[in-house]
Amino acid sequence: MDGVHAEVEVVDVDRLGAVVEGIRVRGAPADVGERARAISEAVRPAGDHLVPVEVDKGLGGAILRSQPDDVRRGFYEVRVDPESAELSGHKLTSEGKRLRVPYTWTRDQLGRVVDGLERAFRAPESESP
Repeated sequence: MDGVHAEVEVVDVDRLGAVVEGIRVRGAPADVGERARAISEAVRPAGDHLVPVEVDKGLGGAILRSQPDDVRRGFYEVRVDPESAELSGHKLTSEGKRLRVPYTWTRDQLGRVVDGLERAFRAPESESP
């Protein structure tokens, strides 16, 4: 799609939805801060807002996370670099360690997230650094 490429790593699928390990979107290089802002505005995994927890243009990366009421039940994280973004699901173990986990979405939820990521990569503010 016009220089933007999305990959969805699917673990399982049925007629209603999919179990997803991760989503990666690639596109033309852009300012990391602007891309992180565009993603936080365009993407709502499972309805959750994404909040920037780290944006470091000097290191060329950013991390956005959902902020659920109970992080032990799971949260989403998006790692951003100048050319790509990867969305993954996580849970905290009882010891407080982060564990990457697959997540289950309907086809509609998955489509909205992929569309939002692609839209963020086409945002006019996301110009080359």
